[in-house]
Amino acid sequence: MAAIDPALLLVGPSGSELLRAGARLGVATASEVFADRAYAADGSLVPRGRAGAIITDPAVAAARAVRMAIAGVVEVAGGGTVAVRADTIGIHADTPAAASLARGVRAAREAAGVAITASR
Repeated sequence: MAAIDPALLLVGPSGSELLRAGARLGVATASEVFADRAYAADGSLVPRGRAGAIITDPAVAAARAVRMAIAGVVEVAGGGTVAVRADTIGIHADTPAAASLARGVRAAREAAGVAITASR
């Protein structure tokens, strides 16, 4: 990326090796979190085949998104929280009712005063 266009932004999962590698190479990075997915204690996404891995309730997704953006943590499967960096919040297009989730997340972020801006 750096050789092709240094102005590109590398977006990857919060806490991932991808972002660490990009940072080591001097590439600008943004950490992505997901409002529609459950997290494991290690910060990874719970595999889709497991019960509860996909969040389809707009209110739940919205509350999670706001907490990730403001507090920098997300609840994990089995209890507790894990730290995340939320530069961008994603919702998978194949999640049932993705558009409703996105509208709910946006409204909740705006209500909480969390800025929504275009990347560089």
